[in-house]
Amino acid sequence: MSNIIRLNELAPNSEWIVMSNQGTDCFLDLLITAADTFEKTEHQEKLLSFLKDQKDINDIAPGTAGFDITEMPWRDETLADDAGFLLLVIAEAQNENVLTKLPYDADRDIVIPWIKQFAGLVEHMKNEAEEIRG
Repeated sequence: MSNIIRLNELAPNSEWIVMSNQGTDCFLDLLITAADTFEKTEHQEKLLSFLKDQKDINDIAPGTAGFDITEMPWRDETLADDAGFLLLVIAEAQNENVLTKLPYDADRDIVIPWIKQFAGLVEHMKNEAEEIRG
């Protein structure tokens, strides 16, 4: 069974990130590991906890760890800063030094495109929110 990450329920299938359970674990491990290198606000910790919860869900009930970016615990007041933080984490997750911290060999050719696609979804969500706020 696959896990799907998408912007929201209206996102076309072509924009979904579809991952195996093992791929989802690797994807989330990279983000969680990369986040360790940054100082975080209380709310950024909540965003990271959301990702950790998805990893736990995938361990307990494989195939149910998918989520919409808009379901993440964003706050209007800090959305720009928090999305910026998450984009920094995503960029760090693509570095070789983060890959080598994992206790297994990650297949860069598979997981890095998902990480980049995730960055695009977060950026899209951030831009839409900024347009609404004017």
